[in-house]
Amino acid sequence: MTFRGSAAGPPRYESYKESSTSLERSPMSKLIHYYHPMSRGARTQALLDTFNIPHEAVVIDYTQGEHQSPDYLRINPLGKVPALKHGDTIITESGAITLYLADLFSEQMNTPAPGTPERGRMYEWIFFFQTTMEQAAAAAFPPGADKTPIREKLKSLLQSASTRFIGPYTVGDNFSLLDVVLFVEFSWYKMMEVWPSGLEQYEQFMKRVGPRVVLTALTPG
Repeated sequence: MTFRGSAAGPPRYESYKESSTSLERSPMSKLIHYYHPMSRGARTQALLDTFNIPHEAVVIDYTQGEHQSPDYLRINPLGKVPALKHGDTIITESGAITLYLADLFSEQMNTPAPGTPERGRMYEWIFFFQTTMEQAAAAAFPPGADKTPIREKLKSLLQSASTRFIGPYTVGDNFSLLDVVLFVEFSWYKMMEVWPSGLEQYEQFMKRVGPRVVLTALTPG
C-alpha cells in the first residue's frame, strides 16, 4: 500500500504550504480519509458517508502494522487513525476531524451556527464523549472485564446528560452531524455489550436516526 508523503527522512507532520491557493483549502479539494473500521475513524467515516461527501477512503489495517509503515507515519507520525488529508492540510485526532468537517460542510451537515446555543451543545456532546464517556467505556476492553459496573457508569452519565438532549434530534428539529456522532457512539457501546438498559429516550433516538445514518464500520449488538 502506498501513501502520499514527503521524501525519505524522519517522520513529521505535513503542514499547510504557504504557497497553497484558496482552492486547495476549499471543500472542492480532494479529501482522503485514513481510518480503520474498528477505530474512532468509524465516526468520521460515517459523517462522510451519511452526508455524501466526496472523498477517498483508505483503510489502514493496524492489525497488519500498516499504521507504523514509513508512508503512513508521514501522514501521522503518531501512527494513529483516523487522519484526514484535505489538499495540503492534514488533520489528525477524530474530534478535530469531526469539527473540521462540520465547518467545511456546514450546509450539508446542518452544523449549528457559531455563537448559538446549539453550537455550544455540539461542542459539549463531542467533548463529553471523548473525555468522559469513552474513558468509562474503555474499561471493557481487557479480556474478562466485568461489564456490569461499566454499564452502570455509562447509564449514570447518559442520564445526567439527558437534559441536554433537545429532541427530536440532538439539538432540535433538524438532523445534523451531531446525530451521526451520537448514533455511532451508542452503536459502539452496543457492540461492546456495555449499552445500559432502561434508557428509553436514547433508544427512541437510535430508532429515529438509524435509517438515516450510513454506518458500515460497526455492527451494533
